[in-house]
Amino acid sequence: MKKIVLRKLSGQLRYRLLPWLAAAFLVLAAGCQSGPEATSAADATTASPVTTAATTAAATETTAATTETTAATAAPTQTEAGLRVNLLTGEPLADPQAERQRPVAIMINNIKRATPQIGTGAADLIYETLVEGGITRMMAVFADIAAIPEIGSIRSARHDYIDLAGGLDAILVHFGSSNLAGDQFVLQNTAHLDLGRDADSYWRDQGWWDNRGKEHSVKTTGALLGEALNRASFRKELREGMPTAFRFRSPDDFVPADGEPASQATVPFSNYAKSTFTYDAATKRYSKGQFGQPHLDLADGQPLRFTNLFLLSTGIAVCDEAGHMDVQLENGEGYYVSGGQCQAIVWEKGKTGDSFVFSDASGQELTVNTGKSYIALVPDSNAITFSP
Repeated sequence: MKKIVLRKLSGQLRYRLLPWLAAAFLVLAAGCQSGPEATSAADATTASPVTTAATTAAATETTAATTETTAATAAPTQTEAGLRVNLLTGEPLADPQAERQRPVAIMINNIKRATPQIGTGAADLIYETLVEGGITRMMAVFADIAAIPEIGSIRSARHDYIDLAGGLDAILVHFGSSNLAGDQFVLQNTAHLDLGRDADSYWRDQGWWDNRGKEHSVKTTGALLGEALNRASFRKELREGMPTAFRFRSPDDFVPADGEPASQATVPFSNYAKSTFTYDAATKRYSKGQFGQPHLDLADGQPLRFTNLFLLSTGIAVCDEAGHMDVQLENGEGYYVSGGQCQAIVWEKGKTGDSFVFSDASGQELTVNTGKSYIALVPDSNAITFSP
C-alpha cells in the first residue's frame, strides 16, 4: 500500500493529497466513513461528518487554481436559431434561463441489487468507473436542473467524481461520502449538495427500501434540487469562459468515428462489472447493457442510449484501507466510438477544474457528433474489445 501511495504522489494525487498532508494529515488520520458495498449500509444513512449542506452554503467558493482553472478552449456558440447550446450534448437549449446555470452531477448507485435505476436515461452525460470491491458507480450529469426527472438511487461521493464534476463546473449531488471525498470537499471548498444533510431535498422509496434495502432507496427530482440550491449560497452560474464538454459538430452533420467497424463494444471494469454496447444504425445510438441484460431506466423501460462513447484506459489502484480506488486523471489513451465505428484517441485532464481534452492519433482535438455521451474510465490492465 505504501508503494502505491508514493507512486501516485508523483502523478494525479499530488494535486489532492499534498494539500491534505499539509492540513494536519487529514487523510492519513481519517478512517473510512463508508466501506465496500458489502458493508456499506451506514454510507446511505450517515452523511459525511466533515461537510454539511449548511456549512457548504455558508462558504464562499474558492477561486484557487485547483477548482477554478479556466479552460483555454472557446466558450459555447449560438446555433443558427439563436439558441445557446447544451454544454454536454451540443444540441440547442430551448430554455434561455438554463444557458448559464452550472450543470448538476448526481452520484448513482450501480450494484446489481440497486438496478434498474430510474431517471438515468434522461441524463445528458454519464460517467462510470470503479469505486471499490469491483463495483462501479455512475455520475449522471444534466445541463438543465429543470430537466432532471425522478432519479435514483443516489449514493455517496468518491473523490474521483469530485474531479470529474469539477471539469464540467458541475455541482455534485450525493448522499454522504467517503472520507477522502469529504476531506477534498472541505479543502477545496467545493460546491456540492449532500442530500443526507438536507431532509427536504430527497425521499426514500418505500418499495425500494423493502425490496432492495434502505441504502438503495434514496431519490430526488430537479424540483427538489432546485429548492435546495436556492437555500445554498455558493455560485450557481457557470464560470466565465467554460467550454462545451466536447468539440461538437453541427447537429445536422453526423460523421462516424474515423476507424474500424464497431457494432459491439465490451468494457470490462472488473470480474463483477462489465458494460456492453450495441449499435442501432436506425437511431445512430449505442444501447448499454450490464449484468448480462439491458441497462434499463425504470422511467420508460428502455436501455440507456448514447450517440458517443469515450472508453478510456487509465491506472486505477486501491488508495486506502477501505479499498476505495484512485483513478489517474492526468492523461492516457482510449477509444472514441460513434456511428458504428471506433477510433484510437488520446486524452488529458489534470486538476479538479480542468476539462477533458480528447485528441485523435495526430494530436488534433477530436470533433464529435452532437448527442448524449458516455465516458468510462477502465483499468489499463483490462482490454476494451470491439466486434464489427
